[in-house]
Amino acid sequence: MADPHLQDERILSLEKQLQLAEERLESLTVELKESETRFAQLSRAAFVSIVIFEDEKIILVNDNACATFGYTDKEMVGMEIQQLIAPHLRDGAFKDLLNNSNEVQETFCLKKDNHIFPAKIRIKTLPRQGSEAYVLAVRDISKNKEVERELKQSEQLYQKLFEDSRDAIYISGVDGKILEVNPAAVQLFGYEKNEFLLRNALILYANPDERKRFKEVIEKNGSVTNFEVLLVKKDGTKINCLISSSTRRNANLEVIGYQGIIRDITKRKRAADLLKAKELAERSLHMKEMFLANMSHEIRTPMNAVIGMTNLLEDTKPTTDQVRYINGIKKSSEHLLVLINDILDFSKIEAGQLQLEQIDFDLDGILVNVEQTFKFRAEKKRIRLHVIKEENLTTALFGDPTRLTQILVNLVGNAIKFTEPGGDVSITVKQFTEDKERCHLAFYVKDTGIGIPPDKLETIFDSFTQVSRSTTRMFGGTGLGLAISKKLVEMQGGSIKAVSEVGKGSTFIFAIKFIKSKQESIKKAGSLLNMRPLGPLRILLAEDNELNQVVARDTIMKWGDKIHIDIAPNGLEATERLKENSYDIVLMDVQMPKMNGYDATKYIRKELKLVDLPILAMTAYATTGEAEKTIVAGMNDYISKPFSPIKLYNKLVQMTGVAILGEGETDAQEEDTIEKRDGNKIMDASNEGFLNSLESEFGLSFIEEASEDEVSADADTFKAQAVTDLTFLSEATGDDPDMKRSLLEIMAKETPEEIESMKQYLEEENWERLGAAAHKFKSTTTYLGLHEANDWVKDIQKYAQEASHLDELPELVERVSQIASHALVEIDLELARLK
Repeated sequence: MADPHLQDERILSLEKQLQLAEERLESLTVELKESETRFAQLSRAAFVSIVIFEDEKIILVNDNACATFGYTDKEMVGMEIQQLIAPHLRDGAFKDLLNNSNEVQETFCLKKDNHIFPAKIRIKTLPRQGSEAYVLAVRDISKNKEVERELKQSEQLYQKLFEDSRDAIYISGVDGKILEVNPAAVQLFGYEKNEFLLRNALILYANPDERKRFKEVIEKNGSVTNFEVLLVKKDGTKINCLISSSTRRNANLEVIGYQGIIRDITKRKRAADLLKAKELAERSLHMKEMFLANMSHEIRTPMNAVIGMTNLLEDTKPTTDQVRYINGIKKSSEHLLVLINDILDFSKIEAGQLQLEQIDFDLDGILVNVEQTFKFRAEKKRIRLHVIKEENLTTALFGDPTRLTQILVNLVGNAIKFTEPGGDVSITVKQFTEDKERCHLAFYVKDTGIGIPPDKLETIFDSFTQVSRSTTRMFGGTGLGLAISKKLVEMQGGSIKAVSEVGKGSTFIFAIKFIKSKQESIKKAGSLLNMRPLGPLRILLAEDNELNQVVARDTIMKWGDKIHIDIAPNGLEATERLKENSYDIVLMDVQMPKMNGYDATKYIRKELKLVDLPILAMTAYATTGEAEKTIVAGMNDYISKPFSPIKLYNKLVQMTGVAILGEGETDAQEEDTIEKRDGNKIMDASNEGFLNSLESEFGLSFIEEASEDEVSADADTFKAQAVTDLTFLSEATGDDPDMKRSLLEIMAKETPEEIESMKQYLEEENWERLGAAAHKFKSTTTYLGLHEANDWVKDIQKYAQEASHLDELPELVERVSQIASHALVEIDLELARLK
C-alpha cells in the first residue's frame, strides 16, 4: 500500500511544477505580446509594406501595406494572401515566389481598386507559436518604372539628337582619343567613323597651340562655350569653328573625358568679314564723298570767281593783248573745270550715286549743241567738223539728254584733240528699231587722227588710262573721259566699241535704246532765250566770298537798269535784311559763316513766315542729293557754281516771272546746221563690218525709213472745247511766236511736276509746302488764262497757309489736276501750230 506521505509530496511537487509552468507561460505570453507590439511598431515605421500570413491567410499588416493596397487593417486580416497578387500570377507564379523565398523578386500586385502595379517582394519564414508563418515585404516600384521608362525615352531622344544634329558632336577621353562621333562630324571632317575612333583629337587642329589653350580653359572652368578655333578636314581644308564642351565625370567626380559640339562658322565668318569690308567700304565711300564735296567747294569757289571775272573782263573792251591774255585764262580755267567735273562725275558713277534723268528731249537740239560747242575749236585747228544724220531719223526721244550730250562731248572732244590740222571729224547717227515704242540709235564719232594701237584698244576705256605717256604730255587730260563715257552708255543699257588704225584715225561707236517720245512737240535741247532786260526786281544775294559777290552782282546788273541787289555776307545777316526789307528773290549760297544757307532758309520759312519768297540756292557742291537737301531746307531750286549766266537768267525768269523774252533761234535754223544724207553712203568698208557685228550684238535690223509722226487730235475740236485763254500770254510776249513757244515749252515741262508736287504735299499733309507749290503754279494759270483754275489755286494756297478748310483741299487739287491735263493737250497743239 502506497505511502500517503509520499503521495502528498508528489502532489505538492506537481503543483509546484504546474505553478512554475503557468508562470513560465505567463512570462512567455508577455514576451510574445511585447514581441508582437515591437513588431507592430517596427512594421508601422517601415517604409515597405509588411504582411504576415499563415496558411495563406493574412494575420497581420502594417500601415504602409494598408496605404499601398488601399484596404484597412481589419479588411486585410483574414484575406487570402493571393488576393494581393495580380490575377494572372496567382496560380503557379505565387508558388514559385514561395519556393524562392529570401530573394528579392519582381511581380505585379493588385490593389483594392483593381489597379495592378509593379512591385518588388521578398518572402521570409517566421516561427510563430510552434508553427510556421511567413512575412511578405512589398515595395511599390511604379515610380521607379516610370523613371526608368523616362530614362529610356530620354536616352532614345538623346540618341536621336546625337544622330540627327546638324552640328558635329564628339566624346573623347582624357587622353584626347575620340570615343564617339555623330554623322554630322563624319560629314564635316570627311573621315569615316571607324577612322575617327581612338584617334587623337589633335589631328583636327590646324594649330596645336589652340588645342593647348582649349584644354587649359576647360580644365580650369570645367566647361567652355564658343571657343573659336581653326580646324582642318581630312582633305586639308581649313575651317573656322566654335567648340562648346564640358568634362565627363564618374561617380567619384573624377574627370574621365570630354564631350562637346563643333559648329562650322566658316561661311558666317566670311559673311562677317564681308560685312566689315562693306561697312569699311561704305565709310570709305562716305569719306570719299565728303572729300569730293569739300574739294568741289574749295576748287569751284575760286574757279567761279576766275571764270566769272574773266567773263566780266571781256565786256570791258580790252586791248588786243588783253584779249589774248583773257582767252588764255578762259582756256586754262575751262580746262581745269573739265578735269574737276570728270573726276567728280567718275567718282559719283563709281559710288552708284549718279542717277539718270527720264524726260522728253529732241535729238536735233543735242546735235546742234555739240556742233556749236566744238565749232570754234575745230575751225581754229583747221579741222572740218561734220554732223550727219540719216533721213527720217526719230528725233523725239525719252531718256537722259544731259548724259547723251556728255558722251558725245567726250568723244568729239577727244576726236578733235587727237586729229592733226587739216583733218576731219564727223558725228553720224543711224537708226535701228525693234518696235514702234522704242528705237535703237547708233552714234559714230570718226576722226582722221593719230589712231590707237591694237594692243591698247581693249584698255582705253579703263579708268585713268591713256594710250601712252607721251599722249598725256602732248594732249593732257585725266584719262577718265572714255571711262565715264563707257559707264554712261552701259547705265543706259547700251554698248560702246572702238575701231582704229594707227596713223589713219579712229571710230567710236555706241548704241543706246531709247523710248520714243509721245509728245508731238519737244523743247529743243540747247535752244536758249536771248537775254533781254529784266523788269523791276529786288534781289538779296547771300554770299560770303567777295569775288563771287562781284561776279553775281555785275552779271545780273547787266540785265536791266531797274534791278536792285543787296548783299549779305552770311545767312544771319540775310535774315536781318529780310526783317527790314522785302525782296522778289533770294540768291542763297549754301556754305557761309555764322549761319549757312540751309539754316537761314529754314529760319526764313518758319520764323519770318516768308513761305512764298523764292529762294535760289547757289552751291559749289556737286554731290548726289544736293537738290533734295535744298528742297528739304525749303529752297525752291538750286544752281551750281560756277554758274552759267544763261542758266541764272532763266532761273530768275522762271522764279520771278519778270523777264521780257527776246527772240531765239528757230527750229529751221537749228535743222539747217545738220547735214542729212543717206546713212548707207557715209559708211566706209572698215565700219561696215562693225555695223554687222553691232546688228548681231543687239539683234536689230537696219531700217531705211522711220514712220512720220502725225498729230492725232483735231485742232478744231479742241478749239471748241478749249480751257486755255492765251490772250494774256500773247500780250506779254508781244505775240512773238518764238517767245510764246519758249514759254509754252517751259510750262509744258513744269506743269506736270508742279501738279505732282501739290498732290505729294497734300498726301503728306505738308501744308506749308503745298501753299508754296500752289503759289508757284499761280503764274502758270495766269499765263494760260486758266481763270477758274487760278481761283482754285488761290484757295489752295490760302487754305494751306492758314491750315483751314483742309477737307476741301483734296477736291480742289483734283480739279486743278484735271484742268491742267486738258491744258497740256492744248499747249501741245499750240506748239505744233507755232512750229
